[in-house]
Amino acid sequence: MSRKIKIASLWAAMLVMVSSCSKDLEDRLVGNWKLKIAWKSQPSGASELYTGYENGLFHLENNGKASYTEGTDTLTGYWKAGKHNKGIYNNSEGHWESRNMQFLLINIEDRQQIRRLEWRFDDFDQKNDGRTIRAVQYTLGYDRIYEFERR
Repeated sequence: MSRKIKIASLWAAMLVMVSSCSKDLEDRLVGNWKLKIAWKSQPSGASELYTGYENGLFHLENNGKASYTEGTDTLTGYWKAGKHNKGIYNNSEGHWESRNMQFLLINIEDRQQIRRLEWRFDDFDQKNDGRTIRAVQYTLGYDRIYEFERR
């Protein structure tokens, strides 16, 4: 086999592995989720954070579509999850560091009511056998943490 074919085969295999890992990650998030609690964590302590999205239900479909329903209001759009390496400021230890993380993006809107939500979570993990998602937005000085439970 020529060198070019070997290199092309290696790249193709790596692409399949990366895309399948991302797909497995997304498959675990498909379903209905309710925002249970959100809070701001800073060196001086934590304080609850009201988002306005505590009373409804987020629905993540396996085709990347997303919606949020609260009463008769529905926001629609898309969602995506994957892996990335990102530099963050570690507020608890007081220094910059690079981490391998799982990102989650939820982008939904209701154009008639001029209501839009774009949440970009820098990292998330699942707990309680996949029944809970803890998502984090890292910022300089404090972090915002959101917990969702499967419904």
